[in-house]
Parts: sequence; structure tokens; C-alpha cells
Amino acid sequence: MTIIKTFFILVSFILTSFHSYANLLISPTRINFDERQRVAKVIVVNNSNEAKTYRLEWQDKVALAGGGYANLAADQESSSSLKNMVRISPSQVRLAPGERQIVKLAIRKPKGLIEQEYRSHLAFKALPNETQIQQQRLGINLKLLLSYTIPVILRKGAEKPNVNISNLQLIHSPEKKALEIEIKREGGFSSFGKLEVFFKQKGTDTEKKIAMLNDFSIYPELKTTTATIPIFADQNIPKNGQIRVIYTGLKEYRDTIFSEKVAPINNAIIGNLK
Repeated sequence: MTIIKTFFILVSFILTSFHSYANLLISPTRINFDERQRVAKVIVVNNSNEAKTYRLEWQDKVALAGGGYANLAADQESSSSLKNMVRISPSQVRLAPGERQIVKLAIRKPKGLIEQEYRSHLAFKALPNETQIQQQRLGINLKLLLSYTIPVILRKGAEKPNVNISNLQLIHSPEKKALEIEIKREGGFSSFGKLEVFFKQKGTDTEKKIAMLNDFSIYPELKTTTATIPIFADQNIPKNGQIRVIYTGLKEYRDTIFSEKVAPINNAIIGNLK
């Protein structure tokens, strides 16, 4: 399968329930249709000081084991694509500074839909404004026009994925403090939740949280993935203790514990899981 890799610049932070992608606020940043839901809404806000226009379109992507996505080539078909089942309204938005717009996604499931997970990505593609169009006509280089995508998911069926934290690596140097967590997944459905890391020093009963990663998904096309989580800046990890990693579900997987493992720290390599 030919895959065209796409690279994008992403700056994100949480502002109330919104996530910010450069000059565009989007909420929510992930849509999951349950079997009875027919309509979902996405709120977009222009966070810049100039008018912006975005075209909304579908993209099919595959998740990469190290994070991020790759676009499917134009001539590739995905048996798990959702784009032909969902109508976008409106398909283009023009937003004045500070203006907000509600985008509706209406799903129509065909009869005899196979039980599996379906996914496409809703792209907000920035279009050039009048000034940029004039500059382009004059041969002046334009600023990079970014596009932003959010996953839209339909699960036909209720199978829970089998997830296992299989390996941990501690990176602890003056330049970088992070955990690399290898996770394996089985089954036809994705997981979604948060990874939390706790440290307990030898001889004590008290744990402290040292790292966390929210909104972490493992999609069906991945059997193994690696998450790299920076350790909180104010934390120093001694070598005499243990680390506990827990992957718990969010939203539709609320109250689900996908996997939990404990490992001793040994020469900056976390030892065998137990």
C-alpha cells in the first residue's frame, strides 16, 4: 500500500473545552458516534485578528507506530473509511476575528454494515485570503497555509480491545527526562484514554505522579505502538524505587482499565514487568 506521509506543525493547549490549532479553536477534537447517534456537532472559533476561511473535507489516514498519521494515497481505498456515511454541513466556513461556527456531521449507516470500527478524519483546510491571493498573483511567496484534522469514528459492535503494556524504557539525562512505553493491542477496535505514570521510592508507601498523557488512542491498524511521555519538569527519579504505569479509558471507555504494570528502576532501564 502506497502511503504519502504528511507532516504538520501542531501547537495545542486546553482552553476550557477547546483545543487550539494555531489560529483555530476546535471542540471536540475527536468524534465517536455510538450506534444510536445520528448527528454530532463541532464548534470552531477563529482565534486570530483577521478573517479566516476553511474548507472542510474528508481524509483517510493510517496511524503510525511512533505517533502521528500518514495519508492514504488518492488511489487507495480503505475498507474502514467512514467518509461516505457522513455529510458535513456547512462544507466551508468563513470566520471573522473571534467568530464561532457550529459544523454538523450527520451519519447515515447503510444496511448490512459489517461489525468493525470505521474512521475518517475531518480536515479544516485553510484557504488564502484576498491579500494572499493578490500576493500569489504577483509572485510573492505565501505563508504556509495549515490544515487541521480530527478523527471521526463509528464503532459497529461493542468489542473491547485487549491492551497490554509490554515494555518500559526510562530516559533520564540532563537533556531529556521521559518514559518510552511500548503497548500491544489485539482486536478490531481502538482504545482511547490516558496514560499515567507514578513513582514510589523504596521503603515508602507513597506514590507521586511523574508523567501523564491524555487522549491517547491505539487504532485497529496498529498491533504495537510506542508512547513517549515527558516526565514533569520538577521531578527527579532516583534509582531505588519502582514505577507504575496505568492506561485507563476516557469518554466511551470511562471506568475501563486497559492495562496496568509495575516495574523496578535499574540502571535507567526499567526491568521486567510484573
